Amino acid sequence: MKSENYSILKNTYLQDNFDVPVIIVNWNAGKYFQETIEKLVEKTKDISYELIVVDNNSNKDEESFLYIQNVLSKWNNFTFIKADENLGFAKANNIGMTISKGRNVLILNPDVVFHNNIIKILSDYLDNNDDVGMVGPKVLNYDGSFQQPCLRGKPYPKDTLFHIVGLAKAFPKNDYFNGYAMWNADRDKINECWALSGCCMMVKKSLFDQIGGMDEQFFMYQEETDWGIRTKNVDKKVVYNPNAVVTHYQGVTTKKIQTKSVLIFTQSMLKFFKKHFWGNYNIFQKTFWCVLIWGNFFLKLFKVGLKK
Repeated sequence: MKSENYSILKNTYLQDNFDVPVIIVNWNAGKYFQETIEKLVEKTKDISYELIVVDNNSNKDEESFLYIQNVLSKWNNFTFIKADENLGFAKANNIGMTISKGRNVLILNPDVVFHNNIIKILSDYLDNNDDVGMVGPKVLNYDGSFQQPCLRGKPYPKDTLFHIVGLAKAFPKNDYFNGYAMWNADRDKINECWALSGCCMMVKKSLFDQIGGMDEQFFMYQEETDWGIRTKNVDKKVVYNPNAVVTHYQGVTTKKIQTKSVLIFTQSMLKFFKKHFWGNYNIFQKTFWCVLIWGNFFLKLFKVGLKK
């Protein structure tokens, strides 16, 4: 089935409904994609799921694309959506969520490895808490360290600035500096927060129906933060649940386009600022924040150059 700039190439179901649709947006994820799927299958028990892969025009001879064609295409609970171009993270996930079946939807990156039965843990949590709209696991780096984006607080400019310049991490017990970074939170306890990591998060399908999907003006970055704000605006909670644990290799695809990804990150920061906070400031304050955002861009660009 062809629709706009993507095609549904395979859509075969063993049943009419599933507990949890798992949506993976892929773009040249390489060998990591297979490990993600294998661990998902190994760790997921006592809950039904469908796998929806939206491929953002990967190279035809690339490892992840070949794995989709040669292995996943034989699954009976698998839907494959092939885009004719890179639609971006938000739009690709929205396509998957729109066609998905099930009451809770898992957004999953193709470089995330499950430690335990996270689909059931997160789905049960949403089922048992009517006031919660979305929930995410504890996310670890490959070396076992904590990945801070999975537990984020207030995304206001001041709080974000304290995080970017390092004041939050330098003073982890100071509430004033940790409005966004939440280094002062207990990472081994369930915490209400403002945003989760887009690499792995579960959303109630009813919330998607109520507030819509990710804002597609964000090609990549900030879409999950915007989604978190919109969730709280309808009096639903965003929750970090460390009982579910994953490892995220992080940057598997963006490392291939580091300079471009820094630019996209900066553009998304500006769009996010203009959408949520533009009207709160006068012209001088707006100029100040825009200069800081672009200053961060050039600093990141300099660091990318040093690594080459």
